[in-house]
Amino acid sequence: MYGLPRVESIIPSGRILRPARPRGLALAATLIVGLAAAGCGSSSTGGTSSASTSGAKSEFVAKANAICVKTNAVTEPARLKLGYAPNLARVDVAVKKTIAPAIQAEITQIKALPAPSGEQAEVTNIVNLATDGLAMLKRDPAIFEVGDAFLKFQKVAHPYGLTSCAARL
Repeated sequence: MYGLPRVESIIPSGRILRPARPRGLALAATLIVGLAAAGCGSSSTGGTSSASTSGAKSEFVAKANAICVKTNAVTEPARLKLGYAPNLARVDVAVKKTIAPAIQAEITQIKALPAPSGEQAEVTNIVNLATDGLAMLKRDPAIFEVGDAFLKFQKVAHPYGLTSCAARL
């Protein structure tokens, strides 16, 4: 999807066959949704020192990662339950009934967190990437098994400190 061809084939039973690789799109989706919510949070405009800004960022990152860990506790069992080369219909149901709603809840919780002062632009970018990944997942639930939906998000969010979100790809 991002310049690399997919290595998969669909057999008549509707199963996707691909080489074994960790499936972490659920975690990526969780992180993306969480960041999308963070971008919608309120922020104060009071004067802050760089030390308090740093503390606010570390607090934001810790809280967002904790939210992602809770979401991962829902999405990872759903992913594992699918097994290797699951039927497309089962993937669709898992994404629509369990994974996407869990990620949406994560976004709502992270959205309630205020973005650190001076970090709004970066958080907004991360949120936009997460939103794009979630939209991609909703359009094509089969992408959950391939792991392509949240790669752009992961490249920005992980260096920012959100390593529990979209942790497995």
